[in-house]
This record gives sequence, C-alpha cells and structure tokens, in this order.
Amino acid sequence: MKRVGDFWVPDVDLRRFSKWGKQRRKTLEYYGSGRGAKAGDLEEALALIPGGRVALDGGANVGAYTRIMLGHFETVHAFEPASDTYAALARNIEQWGVSSRVRAYPIALSDKSESVRLAGKRGHRSVTRRIVGTGDIDAVRIDDLDLDGLDFLKLDLEGYELRALHGARETLLRHRPFVLFEDKPHKARLYDSASDPHAFLASLGARLIACVGKSQFDWLYGFDADGTSS
Repeated sequence: MKRVGDFWVPDVDLRRFSKWGKQRRKTLEYYGSGRGAKAGDLEEALALIPGGRVALDGGANVGAYTRIMLGHFETVHAFEPASDTYAALARNIEQWGVSSRVRAYPIALSDKSESVRLAGKRGHRSVTRRIVGTGDIDAVRIDDLDLDGLDFLKLDLEGYELRALHGARETLLRHRPFVLFEDKPHKARLYDSASDPHAFLASLGARLIACVGKSQFDWLYGFDADGTSS
C-alpha cells in the first residue's frame, strides 16, 4: 500500500507491468486530485438530485466516490470486496476522519448469498477487477442488510450491477432511492444476464433521469414521490 495525494492505494495500482506507463499516469492523475472521469460522472449525477441521509457505494474501491457522496449524504455504506483495496479504503476513511459516517464492508454485492473470487487483467488497475467464479469472498444481497433507509444507490461492479439490483429489489421498493449504475453490456454478458438493469428498474416504477458522463456509461434513475413513474 502506498500513498498518492490524499489516497492510500493498493500496490497493484502502481506496479510496473506492460501497461505501467498509461496506468500509472491514470492513477497519479486520479488519486492525486481525487478527480477523474468517473468522479466527474458521480458529481454530475449528484447535482441533479437532492441530498439525503443514507447512501450506498457499491464498488467503493479506495473511497474516492465515498468521499464525494459524503458531501451529499450523512452516512455512506461502502462495499469493496478486494482485500488489498479494502485495506486502502479503511485506511483512507480513518485518515479523512470520517469513520463515524462511513461503514465499510469487505464483501461483494449479488442477488444471493454466495462466495466469489475476483480477478483482473495483468497490468490494469484495481478498479477493473471483477467476479470470475466461486472463491472465499462473501457476497450478499442488499435486501439482507435490512437498511433502515436508503436515499442513493451507486453501483459500479464490472458487469455484476444487474445481479446486485435483483438482490436489492425489496430495498428499492421500500426506500425508493435514486440509483446510479454503470452499464457496459459487454461486461454484463460475461454473467449471462437474461435481462437488463433498465428494464428491471422500470418494472419497479423507476424512471430514467439522465445518462451522465462523456462516455455515456452511467445511468441515473429515480422514483417519483407519489409512487408512480412518468
């Protein structure tokens, strides 16, 4: 683990591989400032909705998104299943003095209780790791967390977003949060997704608010206050 700017990051994010030059530049740019394309997408989405009490950061990595969300929500539940990245996340939370406002979990999100394994491409940063089969990392449904409230749900799970949404069905219906998720169909197809997150959210009564970001991969949905969608 090494410190870059305001962030402790796992060693893999600074390791010399074949793509080291490009990946290292991205890491230094991103963690040196806490900014970058994905952070900008999140800020763009949050500017469109009200703040609130509780948010959930699915795919928290080292906490860059969690820290942005703390500017809009009182409490953030941050999920990061990779052990080295979770260690950096926990250290950042302590360093920033926000331990009382962030609850961090070294587990994955899914549509069922299961044990999974993560892997990433050689030479790529920790943010590209994805679930590749069974292993020793716990995965849970958001519904099983029995949250007493949820105002905003962010999911960036490298193709596992739909499964996590299915595992949050009752929570979505009960608390009606705003939902921001990454949708890259080629990643979702790795898990044989039979449907898509847009259709699933629409079936629950959510409506599309915006597609944010330069790459147009991040989608923001919300539920109308009266319980209907428009």
